Amino acid sequence: MSTITEYGNYIDEKYEDGIMDISSFSSAPIKILWILKETHGKFNPKEWWGDQKYLQWKNIKPFDRKPDKNGKSKAGTKKSTWEPVAKISYQILNSKKTSDEFELAKALKQISIINLRKTSGKEHTTKEFYDDIKKTENRLIFLEQIRKIDPDIIICGNTLNLIHNDEIAYRKGDRHCLSKKKMKNNSCFCFKNKLFINPYHPSNVMNKDEYVEIVIEAYNNWLSIKNSVDFPIFKW
Repeated sequence: MSTITEYGNYIDEKYEDGIMDISSFSSAPIKILWILKETHGKFNPKEWWGDQKYLQWKNIKPFDRKPDKNGKSKAGTKKSTWEPVAKISYQILNSKKTSDEFELAKALKQISIINLRKTSGKEHTTKEFYDDIKKTENRLIFLEQIRKIDPDIIICGNTLNLIHNDEIAYRKGDRHCLSKKKMKNNSCFCFKNKLFINPYHPSNVMNKDEYVEIVIEAYNNWLSIKNSVDFPIFKW
């Protein structure tokens, strides 16, 4: 059995995505949603990198660390994905940078993250992924989540083109290409009240600092002109 909560979180026996922490998200000054493709095993970005208990554990000297219940040490293998997500989210929420991992962990708690596909995938996107997200029942799930979460800033890990304009009419916004040559085919869509940004997936092999810079530049450009440019109002 699966369900979508009133807040937009999808939950089944093995998996949950959506708002990371309801209280932190509700009090955040800006509502941020990341739309990614699929999970790789259990989906829990806070456990993989941003969980404050894990950060405390990581800072203990290796010989003082206790293994987990399976006798293994946490390696933080998903940091390559969640660190740029946390850095971008922190800058949007706080209008400044930080490299403090505890502050970045707090930023992860203040946002929402969904995967289009709710089952485990592989390192590279497969035909099975595209077949699954074409199914009406699966599309209805992530579309309902997005509408219920009702974010101000939507950041897509190269997934926005997988959402049809008759489902969410983001293409009615003013289109701007992302600035760097590495993402010259990627865009953002500007509305008076919302911004859709479609960079590469955060685990992309490009330089992580450059990745963060590109997304923040798109956000700051929108922020600086949205009140003076006649952008359309976005409606679900």
